[in-house]
Amino acid sequence: MYKKLVTILILLVICLAVEVRAEESKNVPAEQKKEKSELAKLLSQVDKDYKAVQALSGYTKYKKEDWQLIGQSGENILKVAKLLRKDYARPEDQRYEHLMKKMQDSAKALVKLAKDNTKPGSVEDAQWHVRKLQQTCSLCHKHLDIHIYPQLFEGKKSEMKEKKSK
Repeated sequence: MYKKLVTILILLVICLAVEVRAEESKNVPAEQKKEKSELAKLLSQVDKDYKAVQALSGYTKYKKEDWQLIGQSGENILKVAKLLRKDYARPEDQRYEHLMKKMQDSAKALVKLAKDNTKPGSVEDAQWHVRKLQQTCSLCHKHLDIHIYPQLFEGKKSEMKEKKSK
């Protein structure tokens, strides 16, 4: 009998918590939701291109197709980086602007390397710029307090805010 009552009580608490969270998400203004979804789409394109180039990072020599992939991914990231700097600029946030410029510079370098890939050390340079791009993304996410996989960082946001305030 007690087990049934406890189970019903737990389910009731869970249902109420879900309902409260659903109401909170409804209270977000429509234009803010739209902006976040557009930004999320753009950044998912960057992520897709980054992962394609990152998959090549263990190679010691690239084929023609690999260089084409690097060039195409670099161009796509460059295009999105320019759009982000124009449409989602934060002039008051110098760190954000600096990181966006670094992302754009790394993408430019990848495109340049893909076009002129016969130089000695081109593979290492391409891999270095891919790592630089990854580092820039990580620093920006840390700066904006954005976790890519929030389920892995439960409670971390509040801990980080406490550390910053100290």
